Amino acid sequence: MATVRRVCAKVLLVDAQDRVFLFSGIDRTRPDDPPTWFPVGGELEGNETLEAAAVRETAEETGFQVTELGPPVCTRRFEWNFEGTSFDQEETYFLVRTPGFTPRDHGWTDLEKATVVGHHWWTLEELRETREVVFPEDLAQLLDRLL
Repeated sequence: MATVRRVCAKVLLVDAQDRVFLFSGIDRTRPDDPPTWFPVGGELEGNETLEAAAVRETAEETGFQVTELGPPVCTRRFEWNFEGTSFDQEETYFLVRTPGFTPRDHGWTDLEKATVVGHHWWTLEELRETREVVFPEDLAQLLDRLL
């Protein structure tokens, strides 16, 4: 199986109570695996910049319009499998302060509609204590440094 290279912009949406917004998703090809939690964001399209992708993905996935995008706060590169495809993924993360909101799924793709099963505004304490799978794995420590 060939590995697909992906460059992604991810957004850590953090509200006034320092809670971070995460989605929960499943891989339909691995029904026995528990859902995973992950931030908003996705792959760059065409000649899109990381910043433009971060703004677009946030609007598509949540309905929230980012008005101020700060500098990148971290990057990571890793390999993973999803829905039967192997990815070599590089992610750049941005931190965006936002009022709390209820997300809207009006911009979701069919794949997102089939695999995203929930969302939650996580406190740092919840992130530190959870036994659920959260990506990136060091999110609580990253947010500790940033907030």
